Amino acid sequence: MGTTTFQGPVKTGPVISGANYGGYRGKDLKDTQWVKNTVSMYFNEPAAADDNGICTSQTPAAAGTLTINGALTETLNGNTVYAPSQSSTAATRNTAWARQIAVKSSGDDSGVTFTITGTDVNGKVLAETITGPNATTVYTAATLVGLFRTVTKVEISGAGTGNIEVGTHATTGGIKYARPIGVIPYQSSIVDMKLHMIEAFNSSTTDIVEIGKSDDADYLADIPSAVMQTTSNVASGEVITTDATQIGDWRVVSQSETGADGVAYSSDVQVIVELTSTGTLATAGIGYFSIDYMQGRNMTAADAW
Repeated sequence: MGTTTFQGPVKTGPVISGANYGGYRGKDLKDTQWVKNTVSMYFNEPAAADDNGICTSQTPAAAGTLTINGALTETLNGNTVYAPSQSSTAATRNTAWARQIAVKSSGDDSGVTFTITGTDVNGKVLAETITGPNATTVYTAATLVGLFRTVTKVEISGAGTGNIEVGTHATTGGIKYARPIGVIPYQSSIVDMKLHMIEAFNSSTTDIVEIGKSDDADYLADIPSAVMQTTSNVASGEVITTDATQIGDWRVVSQSETGADGVAYSSDVQVIVELTSTGTLATAGIGYFSIDYMQGRNMTAADAW
């Protein structure tokens, strides 16, 4: 009979012992101990608005697709798109928040609609249709369903009237931004969360910051504006305060999804940070979030730490 030699730790498979007792006998090895992991994400203040950063001035003669040719776009795989998280454009590459998209017209285009297509903060396909502007600017929704991480297509439902531009939303007054922090596996338990502000946000108004997921913006934490506007604990990080509900959610994280077959299921959590500016947005600010979590026991809601 041949001999099998194992190199490195055995990480899965049942725990076997000659004894007929012991709490771990027959249990899968991967479930016998906790494993500590960390997700972290750098961020800085969102870039300033750009009225025509996606589509420069154009007046379509009929329904169809607008030309994506603004200063915030580039060609990826043969297609010109707005994709700041992948962009080589200096104005966008370090400030890749998913954000509201603006459609501006010099005339009355309220009789047509514009459909913006791209991806959301989680990288999933996102499309939103909005009524055209009448010599003004209209925006996608100030919710996660209106925040675009990329824009790959802009369509108009009929002929245009004015000079039409498409860009990013203004950075004042209740505007929302979001960006991903990382993925925490299903049923893991969060044990610590910190915010490290390397450079303080210099906004003089309140910036509402929440850490959560796509269906619950403050699922994990709310961050006071004052914490964003200080660099008092850069190395150790600011402790992020939570309420009783959030602490309960820390114990066993879960994301509800619906598959292509329409069946609901629970999955890993894509953690996102959502920023809402109530006034003039900061023009400076650098920091990062770190979230420590324990994985390995496949806890249920009834389990205790």
